[in-house]
Amino acid sequence: MRLSSKSSLSAALILKRSNTGEADRVVTLFTKESGRMVVIAKGVRKLKSTKSAYLEPGNLTKILLIKTKSMPILTQASIIEDTSDIRTDLAKIRQMTQLLEIIDKLFVEEEVEEHVYQMVMRIRTKILDGSKINLKKDLITLVEWLGYQNLKETQHDSILDYVAEITGKKMKSFDFLKPNS
Repeated sequence: MRLSSKSSLSAALILKRSNTGEADRVVTLFTKESGRMVVIAKGVRKLKSTKSAYLEPGNLTKILLIKTKSMPILTQASIIEDTSDIRTDLAKIRQMTQLLEIIDKLFVEEEVEEHVYQMVMRIRTKILDGSKINLKKDLITLVEWLGYQNLKETQHDSILDYVAEITGKKMKSFDFLKPNS
């Protein structure tokens, strides 16, 4: 596939989405090339849309974007790794929701360092696999790699409280990722 200078193809972790207009959806993505970014998916809420299922939070999706003067437009999407299996496990849903919210709050729109991107993907994989080994430690490390103080050196008991203080915005997800006492 030949791409124009206004289009880009990459893998994206879907962080969140919200409806706009009659058939469109605003989607927040996390990519290695652009960090956190907000795009518009035109017509994705129509019944015949094939992209809708690919744009669920937590999914890893291959996307094609067209850059415009305002918000980039998502024109194509295909699934790389689906997270629909976790929808029957409340603990995994909580963990994934919190991971996605932490990424959404802490990352900005710019290129992400390779080791930071790989850590995010490793944490996501651990959640999908149900592995709790070093999950909290990995999240604390991720926050540190982003340039913030180690959680253990603060007065906070949980990563969510710490991220809420850093961003000045209350976290919406349930407090599941408390450090081990």
